Amino acid sequence: MDIMNKKTTFLSIFALSLIFQGLFLVSTPNAKANQEIPENFYQDLNLNGTYVYNVTKFGGDLNWVGFNRASKYNTTTNAGGQVRLNFTGFYEKDQSDMFNLFESPMPYMDVEFIENQAGVLVSNHTFSNVSNGEAAFNLLLGYNMFQSGFLLPTDNLTNLKEQALTQDSGFMAGDINVEETCNFISFDFKQDSGAQNTTLVYEKRSGMLVWARTNMIPITDPIGFSLEMFLTNYSLDFDELYVYNVSQFEGAAFWYDWDFNYIDTWTTNPGGLVTINFTDYYLKDPGEPVWGTDAFPSTLKRAWFDIEIFYDGFFGPIGPTISLKNISNREAALQMGIGFGGFQSGYMVPSIKNITFIEELAQAAANPGEVIITETELTIKFSYDQIGGFEQKTHLIYEKHTGLLLWVDTFINPYILEMSIIGYSLPETPLQPTPPDETISLFPLLFLGIMITGALILITWRVSRKKKGIQ
Repeated sequence: MDIMNKKTTFLSIFALSLIFQGLFLVSTPNAKANQEIPENFYQDLNLNGTYVYNVTKFGGDLNWVGFNRASKYNTTTNAGGQVRLNFTGFYEKDQSDMFNLFESPMPYMDVEFIENQAGVLVSNHTFSNVSNGEAAFNLLLGYNMFQSGFLLPTDNLTNLKEQALTQDSGFMAGDINVEETCNFISFDFKQDSGAQNTTLVYEKRSGMLVWARTNMIPITDPIGFSLEMFLTNYSLDFDELYVYNVSQFEGAAFWYDWDFNYIDTWTTNPGGLVTINFTDYYLKDPGEPVWGTDAFPSTLKRAWFDIEIFYDGFFGPIGPTISLKNISNREAALQMGIGFGGFQSGYMVPSIKNITFIEELAQAAANPGEVIITETELTIKFSYDQIGGFEQKTHLIYEKHTGLLLWVDTFINPYILEMSIIGYSLPETPLQPTPPDETISLFPLLFLGIMITGALILITWRVSRKKKGIQ
């Protein structure tokens, strides 16, 4: 009897343990985390790293809810605070995540919210092992069914853009703009009703979210919601070779050092190449003369690099026609006309993180002349037209998040250089309507005038004959 009771007790405990295991499995994603990165995601993604976003703006209530619509926690952060992200792997998409066009396998992550309390960073709450879709839904990192969140698949950017643009109608109709540079892609959504306004910038290579600005007007929440943050881990890859394709080149090109000693003659042509291999950031070249006008503070570090310039021959690139090692950005800017006045921005604008500061420097350096500055979500353009003296017209487009030169079109009579970095295309300018042909449009009036004149002549002639007959 005792043996039977023990056996029954053992079986009961064993059965209960199976039930608890089953409940545990139901409460977690129904597939094991895949530590092998799926082929449609960036293969060198650091799954063991911590991605830190600095919060520059936060407002409203963040009541995090799961896909079962149950509240998990009411968390917060603030300007000066942080959002920290750790990937936990790739799982199956939650079955309740129906209003999301991104499918399995989906990245999962721990998301920690940190407040800045009088200069001290204090953790508020961490949501463990949540899906990218759940994070996108709660943080408003997406719109309609384009719930892109913190990480995008990178295998087919063309398809990704098409998917983004098709989400302009439905329950939340609005205007969508997709912009692309060599390093980034941005998705900008403005709801027609004005309820949601979301701009998300991702690195094209890794698919990581690098900058977000999103807000929702008060609807169910009387406060509404707003969040602006940027990824601190991102920096321009200095191991990559940046290549520019030349579309125009004219004039003599000589390279001199700071003492005006001749270094070399260089040339290129349409189809030629300019390659830039960044070496590091250093202070201003100590060999630069003190009388040289420089808009940028001397304490500011600038990019230095190796440069090679090639000529396009019948069978491919010829050269390099010039090859220089570890030169300063300012030296290259002055020798190649990639700047104006003291604003010699060259291949990388220093201190690009402070756009207002850069714009002020450009305006101050435009004397004598005029500079027009225009911006998009991803780029900043400087258009300079010199007034008096040597004739110069210089147009420069830079990537906002890196300061990298994307395109230059410069004319310093008689020198001309236009080139763009491979991976970037100038935005298409809408065609102006063809003016109507004034000759054709005036022809009916001319014909009518001839008819009227002819009729008057005929009437006059007949009246004259009648008068003669009466006499």
